[in-house]
Amino acid sequence: MTPRWSTTTKRAVALVGAGTIGVFLLHVFDVLAPFIWAAVFAYVFGPVVGFFQRRSGAPRGVVVATLFVALGLVVYVLGRLLAPVLLEELTELRGSFPRLIANVQLQLVGALAGSGYEGVVASLFDQIDTLAQFVGANALRVALNVLESILRVLVFVIALFYLLRDGPRFTSRLDELVPGGQRDELVRLGARINLVLGQYVRGQVVLIAIMTTATTIGLSVLQVPFSYLLGLLTGVLETIPIVGPITAGAIAVLVSLGHPAPFGWTQTTYAAVVAVMYTVFRHVEDYVVIPQVIGRIVELHPLLVIFALLSGGAVAGLLGIVLAVPVAASLRLIALYILAKLRDEDPYRAITEPVAVSEEPESVRRPA
Repeated sequence: MTPRWSTTTKRAVALVGAGTIGVFLLHVFDVLAPFIWAAVFAYVFGPVVGFFQRRSGAPRGVVVATLFVALGLVVYVLGRLLAPVLLEELTELRGSFPRLIANVQLQLVGALAGSGYEGVVASLFDQIDTLAQFVGANALRVALNVLESILRVLVFVIALFYLLRDGPRFTSRLDELVPGGQRDELVRLGARINLVLGQYVRGQVVLIAIMTTATTIGLSVLQVPFSYLLGLLTGVLETIPIVGPITAGAIAVLVSLGHPAPFGWTQTTYAAVVAVMYTVFRHVEDYVVIPQVIGRIVELHPLLVIFALLSGGAVAGLLGIVLAVPVAASLRLIALYILAKLRDEDPYRAITEPVAVSEEPESVRRPA
C-alpha cells in the first residue's frame, strides 16, 4: 500500500490544482461563454423541469425534451408575430440611420449654440460616422461573426439540454466531493446562496418582461419610431444594473430627437416627454415592481454594484456584466460565512440575518 499524503501535501496539491484550473479557464473563456449562459438558463428552468417531473413521473430527459419542444413552439409563434415588425423596423432604421444621426447632431448643435461645445459634438458624430463606415467596409468579417454566433447558440442549446437533464446528478457528485464533516455546513450555505440567486434571477426574468411590454406600449403611444426595437432593447438592458436602464432611456431620447415631433410639439418637448416617461417607469419599477418581484434579497451598496460591473466587464465582457451582481451577492454571503467562522460566531446567523433597510429611495439601495 502506498503511503498516504499528509494534510499539508493534500492542501498544497489542492491549491496548485485549483490555480491551474483557474488559469486554464481564463485562457479559454471564449469557449466557456456558451456553457456559462447554458448554466444560467439551466438554473432558471431547473425547478420547472423538476416540478413537471414530479407531477408526471416521466424520466427527466423526456421532460426536458418536451420543454424544449414547447419553448420552440413559443419562440416560433412569437417569431411569426413579431419578426415582420422587427424586420421592418430594422430595415427602416438601416435606411434612415444617416438622417437620424444628422438630425440629432443638428438639434444638439442648435441647443449648444454659443456654449463652446459645438466642436465637441461635431467631433463625436464624426467618430460615429467613421464607425458606421468601418462596419460597412468589413461586411465579410461581420458575416463571419454572425456565423460564429450561430455556432455558439447551437453549443448553448446542446449544453442546456444536458445540464437540465443531468443537473441533479452533477449536484450529487459535487456533494460527494465535500468532506463529511463540512458537508452539512456547506449545504446550508449553498441553500442560502441558492435562495438569493433564485429570487434575483427569476425576478429579473419577470422584470424584463414587464419593462419590455411597458416601454413598447409607451413609445408606441408617443409615436416614437422603432418602438418595438427600443422596447426590446430596454428589456435586454434591464439585465445590466444601474447603467442599463439609463442607457436605454438615453437611446430613446436620441431617437426622438432625430425624428419629427408629433402632436404639434417642439423637438425639445418631444424628447423631454420621452425622458419623463422613462423616468416615471424607472420610479414605478423601483418602488412598486422590484419590491414585489425581486424584494430586497440582494443587499449590496451601489458602489459595490458599480465595482462589480466594472470588474465583471473587464474579466468577461458582456457576460461578466450580466452576472456581476448575482456573483457579488454570492461572494458577499461566502465572505460573511468565513468572517463568522474566523470570529467563532454562528455563521448561519450572519448569512440569514436581514440587513436594516434605510429610508433611501429603492433606486439607491437596489442593485438592478
